[in-house]
Amino acid sequence: MEFGSLVPQGWRLDLVSVEDDRAKWETCRRVIKGLDQAGWESLWVWDHFHTFPIKKVEATFEAWTMMAAMAELTENARIGQIVTCNEYRHPSYLAKISASIDVMSGGRLNVGLGAGWFQEEFAAFGYDFRSIGARLKRLEESLQILKMMWGRESSTFQGRHYCLEEAVCQPKPLQNPHPPIWIGGRGEKVLLRLVARYADVWNYNGAQKEFEHYRDVLAAHCRDVGRDFDEIKITAMSGGIAYDNDEELSEFSAIVDGQGLSSRAVLDFVDCKGTREQCCEFIAEWQRLGADGLVFYFNDIAHFGSGHSQAEVFKQDILSQF
Repeated sequence: MEFGSLVPQGWRLDLVSVEDDRAKWETCRRVIKGLDQAGWESLWVWDHFHTFPIKKVEATFEAWTMMAAMAELTENARIGQIVTCNEYRHPSYLAKISASIDVMSGGRLNVGLGAGWFQEEFAAFGYDFRSIGARLKRLEESLQILKMMWGRESSTFQGRHYCLEEAVCQPKPLQNPHPPIWIGGRGEKVLLRLVARYADVWNYNGAQKEFEHYRDVLAAHCRDVGRDFDEIKITAMSGGIAYDNDEELSEFSAIVDGQGLSSRAVLDFVDCKGTREQCCEFIAEWQRLGADGLVFYFNDIAHFGSGHSQAEVFKQDILSQF
């Protein structure tokens, strides 16, 4: 299995305890470089504009701006977004951005895409929150445009939602035939059919106990569209909290509470938790279910480098077992 980690960004209030914006970015830089050097296979950002689950006047660094920085800050890890909201950028613009960053990273970019869901954020930043059907239709056209612009000298496209006229996308991505497309979501009728048609990776973001149902739905869509199900890699999202004693749990809880979150609520929400052995069992079950990788979010990620942050505990004591 391959393992990735979300980096500090501010969206989940992970930078609240850092005093000013310059120091917050220095924290992001330090942790990104440290995670890369520690051997994490992929590093990820959220595509959101203000904090969650509580809206605060706090820094949340923009996703694709961070992609450009991470292309330079990292040497080995793949970099990506969990996942880019299709509605926030015109697909022709996203094609240009992503192609440039693939070159800047030496061909290490993953492109995540989703239809978008955070209605409050749409309203706050002036984006139309269309029906889920309309968002999914626009997502499909965007997927077509990305592949077209990455592969052709110039692109003309006449769709219901987007139109291009001899659009030039240079430089081209280094990866052949293009950067891997990750699609995140669980919509059974349309979203998973888009995964079957267009995705290189499906990123599952639900409960482990429900995974087999959605996997079988995706397999059925693959049969319908004539796609080999085994061509699609499958990853899953997970929080992570490992503690073998009360002292370790108390240390983690103090950090989370200091960020304005309820450590008890975080503990209740996260599935991969408990002793190191219990966390290994959780990951082993994902392996049994057929997941090719996991992407972790650690609430104390800004404390990476302390020697006992969750990202360090997982990398050294748990993921090394796989």
